Amino acid sequence: MLVPLDVSDAEEMVDVLADPVLYEHMGGQPPGLEELRERYARQTGGRSADGKELWFNWIARTRESRTAVGYVQVTFNVAGGVADLGWVIGSQHQRRGYAAEAAGAVIEWLDASPSVRRITAHIADHNVASQGVARRLGLGPSGQVEGGEQVWVRD
Repeated sequence: MLVPLDVSDAEEMVDVLADPVLYEHMGGQPPGLEELRERYARQTGGRSADGKELWFNWIARTRESRTAVGYVQVTFNVAGGVADLGWVIGSQHQRRGYAAEAAGAVIEWLDASPSVRRITAHIADHNVASQGVARRLGLGPSGQVEGGEQVWVRD
């Protein structure tokens, strides 16, 4: 299930995001608790400072125990109608279908909005697992590279 992000989620998510293996594809390092709290405080604001982007962030939780397993986020470019989708599932929770289920639910939500004209995801060439998720969600590689990552698209 997806629960809107709250700053208090940082305490649980710091453990979910602690495995350095996660950052082989995304770059960076596992965030500390204070860094995550600050990030979540910005993200829960819901929009960029200039108002050109809307931010939507959810914690992915199991239905049974409500344990956090990762997150899904969307950055929506208001002028262009482009929703850029991202997902991260903690290493200890991978290969259970959580990424496809959570990101798929967000795509269904985006599909209900007439403002969304295109859905994208940025995926590293060596991130085979996320490429598989993207394919299941109906996205395909565009041939365009941004920030060293292939842009996957669904119009």
